[in-house]
Amino acid sequence: MRQPVQPAPQPPRQQARARHPDPPIYGALLARWAADGRTLPGRRDPEWSRIVSSPVWPTGPLYDDS
Repeated sequence: MRQPVQPAPQPPRQQARARHPDPPIYGALLARWAADGRTLPGRRDPEWSRIVSSPVWPTGPLYDDS
């Protein structure tokens, strides 16, 4: 008689680490980058959004076949 298949043992789960606030220097750096109009981690990049929303093929008077 066959033995029932046993699932493979799972590795022990790691406990979630407590999230510590970022050191003040990082907050100051992000504020500086934001003031300079740079893209910040975790935020949308307006330039990239504009580029990827543009048509793939250019249109207009310079690109007409006539």
